[in-house]
Amino acid sequence: MSTYVDTVLQNPQYAVLSAISLIAILVVNFSFFTQDEKYPVLIPKKPLELTDRRVVKEFLANSKSLLANARTIYKDQPYRAYTEMGKVLVIPPSWVDALKNNRQLDFLTPAKDASAGDSHQYIPGFGPFGFDPKMPTVINKYITKALTRITGPVSEESSLAIRDCLTDSAEWHAIRPQADLIRVVSRVSSRIFMGEELCRDEEWNRTSSEYTLLAFGYGGHLREYPRWLRPYIHWFLPQCWAIRAKLNEARACLKPHIERRNAIKQKALAEGEPCPFDDSLEWFEREYEKHDPAKEQIAVSIVAYHTTSDLLAETLLNLCQYPKVLQELREEIVDVLKAEGGMTKAALYNLKLMDSVVKESQRMRPILLGAFRRVATADVTLPNGDILKKGDKIIGNMSHMWDSDTYDNALQFDPYRFVKMRQTGDDKKAHLVSTSADHLGFGHGYHACPGRFFAANEIKILLCHLLLKYDWKLPEGCKPQPSFSGFKLLGDYSSNLLVRRRNEELDFDSLSSS
Repeated sequence: MSTYVDTVLQNPQYAVLSAISLIAILVVNFSFFTQDEKYPVLIPKKPLELTDRRVVKEFLANSKSLLANARTIYKDQPYRAYTEMGKVLVIPPSWVDALKNNRQLDFLTPAKDASAGDSHQYIPGFGPFGFDPKMPTVINKYITKALTRITGPVSEESSLAIRDCLTDSAEWHAIRPQADLIRVVSRVSSRIFMGEELCRDEEWNRTSSEYTLLAFGYGGHLREYPRWLRPYIHWFLPQCWAIRAKLNEARACLKPHIERRNAIKQKALAEGEPCPFDDSLEWFEREYEKHDPAKEQIAVSIVAYHTTSDLLAETLLNLCQYPKVLQELREEIVDVLKAEGGMTKAALYNLKLMDSVVKESQRMRPILLGAFRRVATADVTLPNGDILKKGDKIIGNMSHMWDSDTYDNALQFDPYRFVKMRQTGDDKKAHLVSTSADHLGFGHGYHACPGRFFAANEIKILLCHLLLKYDWKLPEGCKPQPSFSGFKLLGDYSSNLLVRRRNEELDFDSLSSS
């Protein structure tokens, strides 16, 4: 210490530099604590704590209880939080309703923002994880409008995919709810998105699935490096080489299909015939001047297949714990399909108990603890008159979905909850595809999930096949427990589901569908 003092006394410039450094530290630290004075902070930083590493780590580890406690403490007041998305303003449900259609709150920006969980789309090979601004357009423009005519093909492919995956064995056997159900959902969805030939192409299905698993896994490895280093370090990581190689392999799988389709389209054009293809490969080509079919199809699978299979698996896990409800659903399926003459759009609408069970499963365990993720593209006036500055992020706390202020017996799984809600006249909020500030499973407002109508129909069709054709149960002593990490709420797929073929009460494969 005395040596340092002697040095400073002999060299005044050291004293000046030390003073400047100290002032800079104090100014930076002061700015951290004063800029959020208007709102309380969920996990405050300590004095002289210049990074958010500690508070983010604590949020990741304890997010569910932290958000639930904050809901109790702050109720309808906003607060700040340091999260995997960076610093956000967490808003109450009433604000979600008030801001739901504000176009200056952008959904796309946080999806592209590296600090919002970091999907690494800026790194070569991770392109499918980047949010495609035209994806909602494609889904709304083509898929949602085609729901009536695709019901039959979805049911047909469901029957084939389920039999291939679950087999016709009448003996109890184990399936992996996450891995096996995503295979089924991927194939069924691909029938609509990619056509009959490609959805059954085992090489494409294998390669695209392997890419997704690699990218999810190695993305976690990348997060071990500082954010500023990732755009450079990936060139030296064998894991990233493998991801790029797998994406190129997927492109190679798709190439002969694209070439064959182009030849068929050119022939049709020369003969004055319309394009014979009506799937997402064709839709993206119409919407883009330049595009990468493999990247787009994998992006569709990440956005659609994984979330759909997750909700399907969660619903089955719940039904295994409520065998009485499972049997009631079978009876509803038989009654409705008989009355409607098969798997029709009207039949799907009239599966009201099934609709309620799926919506309740999503209420009890949505895929996220926070919804309505937005970034202000301009200064926005908040419901309390405060100004959200351009570039600031907001997110809605979803803990109210388990709050007695929102739902009776909110912590209890009630399969009849939304059937009863329909009967009491609150019909607009009761449907699976309905969004509201009370139930944010599909988001809310202008940027609510555009694919929810297709996903809801697909889940119902799959459940008709899965419940009528198979018995289901959990292994002895198994009680699924979700886990969480930051805003992610993950299903418990550590245990297998037990399944066996049964004789269905109704051969609806032979019924007419439209």
